[in-house]
Amino acid sequence: MQAPEFVLSATWLLPIAPNNIALADHGIAVQDGRIIALAATSELLTRYPDCAHTHLQDQILMPGLVNAHGHAAMSLMRGIGTGLALQEWLRDAIWPFEAKHMNAQAVALGTELTIAEMLLSGTTTFADMYFFPETVARVAHQTGIRCQIAAPVIDFATLWSRDADDALHKTMALYDEYRHHPLVNIAFGPHSPYSVKQKHLSQIAMYADELDAAVQIHLHETRHEVAQAHEQLGHGYVHLLRDTGLLGPRLQAVHMTQLTEAEIDMVAAAQTSVVHCPTSNMQLASGTCPVAELQAQDITVALGTDGAASNNTQDLFAELRLAALLAKHSRADPTQGKANDALKMATLNGAKALGLDHDVGSLEVGKSADLIAINTQQANMAPVHDPFASLVHNSSGSAVSTVMVAGTTLVSEGQLTKINIDELCRKAQRWQLQLN
Repeated sequence: MQAPEFVLSATWLLPIAPNNIALADHGIAVQDGRIIALAATSELLTRYPDCAHTHLQDQILMPGLVNAHGHAAMSLMRGIGTGLALQEWLRDAIWPFEAKHMNAQAVALGTELTIAEMLLSGTTTFADMYFFPETVARVAHQTGIRCQIAAPVIDFATLWSRDADDALHKTMALYDEYRHHPLVNIAFGPHSPYSVKQKHLSQIAMYADELDAAVQIHLHETRHEVAQAHEQLGHGYVHLLRDTGLLGPRLQAVHMTQLTEAEIDMVAAAQTSVVHCPTSNMQLASGTCPVAELQAQDITVALGTDGAASNNTQDLFAELRLAALLAKHSRADPTQGKANDALKMATLNGAKALGLDHDVGSLEVGKSADLIAINTQQANMAPVHDPFASLVHNSSGSAVSTVMVAGTTLVSEGQLTKINIDELCRKAQRWQLQLN
């Protein structure tokens, strides 16, 4: 048997699967970026006595977080339009700002800034939907993070495409360019059912089937959107996506705050995943995703931060804490939103939603070594009575010490290894000062 490159162990290990439990004094052995063994630390050291070993004392070792929906470049737009409802926020604040300022260079800067924030707070995989997806892909490749990039498809002219046909053409070209990339996955990103014609939704469904590619869409985000659908179509957009062939296991439906029982049944039957974005939905007063009802139908519910313009932070630990609290509050039931369930939503469920659970989302033999460690020897973390509760409710994003993607260290002792954060922040500040 070939010896691993290194053994990494910790005081607590949370594998998430096959059993969502905390293991004391366990570790993993890694070879060629993959986990080849998971066992008690003593057993690993007996099995591999000559292997390089690092023990993370008083730390929690777990899979990296999966941020299943966002718009990375919007880190440059934190706080813009705060206090507006969604449609006014888009029409009066976001779209005019984007048209004036968000060129490819700005997208590169904003994306790198978000990746830095995500890595420092424990996210190893993120899903993105924004203009200039080829720029997002390039920055992701350079920084070493894992991602799904949903190239945006919209009927009207945008910063990136003339119309939906042009967007689809560019998406297919980008898919071909990255189809064999180990970390970057290209998906289709129809913005929403109200901004993409039915014929294009059907086209996307056909292309996704042919390529076995994922599709991400904003769906049933607000009461206004659903009322508009009923006025124009006589039913909600979930029905429309079913009729176009888009509702299925490759689809990731983002927000889903307004759903009937019949629509939940359709989503469950189609094995479509849902991405819950509680902070964004609360900030824009869009509504609340019925997570408990979805989970009762065995629908995979993942977690996303959405863009920083409607959230301000890309810390997924903060998002999962809010998701857990909202689950309790919305049902008036403290037994809801259990910490281990919330953590699974932000790891394995995110990986399932993105179609990456064969590779990431849990610490299991054969999977990629995408992992993080959280240092509990901090004022906001000590003492640890329950590792799950500590991770979910103790602002853990600030306590991340180590981050690896495919066995490559991207954060060491709380510091980025591939990104100069001081220079990056200076660039962002200079960019903001030059706005007019």
